[in-house]
Amino acid sequence: MKFRMTMVMCGFVVFVAGLGVAGDGAHLFILSGQSNMTGGLKGGFSKKVGEHFGKEQVVVVSQSKAGRGIRFWDKDYVFPENYVVPGKGRAPSEGSKAQHGMEYPVLLKAVEKAGDAEVFRTITFVWMQGESDAGRGLGGVYEQSFFRVLGRLKTDIGRDDVGFVIGRVSDAGLNGASAKGWREVRAVQAKLAKDAKDGTWIDTDDLNGPDNNVHYPKEKAGPLGARFADKAIELVSKRLAADVKK
Repeated sequence: MKFRMTMVMCGFVVFVAGLGVAGDGAHLFILSGQSNMTGGLKGGFSKKVGEHFGKEQVVVVSQSKAGRGIRFWDKDYVFPENYVVPGKGRAPSEGSKAQHGMEYPVLLKAVEKAGDAEVFRTITFVWMQGESDAGRGLGGVYEQSFFRVLGRLKTDIGRDDVGFVIGRVSDAGLNGASAKGWREVRAVQAKLAKDAKDGTWIDTDDLNGPDNNVHYPKEKAGPLGARFADKAIELVSKRLAADVKK
């Protein structure tokens, strides 16, 4: 059964693109993150993976929320020791902490709509997020938080073989007050992908326009999606080749 479901609720954007049949060896791709994960990225990504694997063998799920740090997907998030909110000089409020993890149930629901995780041949998590954390100096706990989110997703869908592609935040914040935090998040994102057995990352420095804006121009969304797709295809193909050798 082919399906296409779009749900907009309380500012959340959830998109499930049924390019093919859920199951029977299909490949599931889960796209998530903040504002640069929105717009035409899904289309650019879906087109390329569909062309490579066949439209009948690809299912793409996307959930994003602008302006959110990784803590909004990580219910067990812990701020760095002695952390104070930039510009406010105080510790994060209890109200802020209560919002930790609020995006994750929406993501999980979208994934579950795609079908039983057990029937997919491969599952790949695609993540474009970190600008919020970079601007707030939260890079020191980013790696642990990312792997908590990924680990929870693996547990909840019952698959421990979920690979990932992460988009390293662009060079938008390498100058100015947030430069240190920006460099830290960029370094952490590249490192966690490099160190992981089934992880990889993409460079986005050339996609945010001549003024190095935090948000990528609309016309760059498709190319960003295609770039993610190239790495996802590479990751999945490597996994398939390893399965053949077994």
